[in-house]
Amino acid sequence: MGWSVDLGRLAERYKGDMDKTVRAATILAAQKVVMRTPVDTGRLRANWQFQAGSINTSTTDATDQGLAVLANMTAQINASPVGGRTYISNSLPYAQRIEYEGWSKVKAPQGMVRISLAEMPAAIDSLVNGRQ
Repeated sequence: MGWSVDLGRLAERYKGDMDKTVRAATILAAQKVVMRTPVDTGRLRANWQFQAGSINTSTTDATDQGLAVLANMTAQINASPVGGRTYISNSLPYAQRIEYEGWSKVKAPQGMVRISLAEMPAAIDSLVNGRQ
């Protein structure tokens, strides 16, 4: 699943610096997906991964409420080259079931990724207008 939005107005905010623009949009997407992920043990949130070039399929037994994984992802996003494909992934077997099969009927009935991606244009607009 991919997404695309017009980053022109966001680029204006960063004075045409497309590296900062792409990184800001990617960090925003990561924040939305991670924080929308339901928490039982925290393992699902801890398994969100960022990688440039290919999907990171590793998993961890770590748990997290979202702050540590977002700090790690933000550092990776800021250090990665801009211009190629980047991926935000979660390789736990039940991540897909929560996203598509409604396993978390109370906390994420419409999934995590699909809703977050649908919100990206409005979220970028909010970022551009200083509301975030």
